[in-house]
Amino acid sequence: MTVATVKVKGLRELNSALKRYDRELGKNLERELLVAAQLVADNARSRFSVIDARSAAGMRPRIRGFGRVVVEQRYRRTTGQHPEFGSLQMRRALLPAMREEEPMVVKTIEGLLDRLGAEEGF
Repeated sequence: MTVATVKVKGLRELNSALKRYDRELGKNLERELLVAAQLVADNARSRFSVIDARSAAGMRPRIRGFGRVVVEQRYRRTTGQHPEFGSLQMRRALLPAMREEEPMVVKTIEGLLDRLGAEEGF
């Protein structure tokens, strides 16, 4: 039985570089997604400020795992006298804001992908 040994020089460095690349990609992606989500949050704030200015001020974008950003309400419910207040925020502010800002969100993400492709020579 013949035993062959293969040594690859630079494999550890390649693995390290790929991990670094993924981290940078993740940071760039999160930054761009936050910019896109900020557009939605601003639109939702302006829509909801006529109903409840304090609640509208609590809408903000937030990262939820790799590649996932949401616009959430950071203030907790205060009285509980309007049990469907969250659905009111969704119907009157968040969903219409997302529909209106969708073209800009898509444009922002496409811009990120184009820049990454140009930087990496694709």
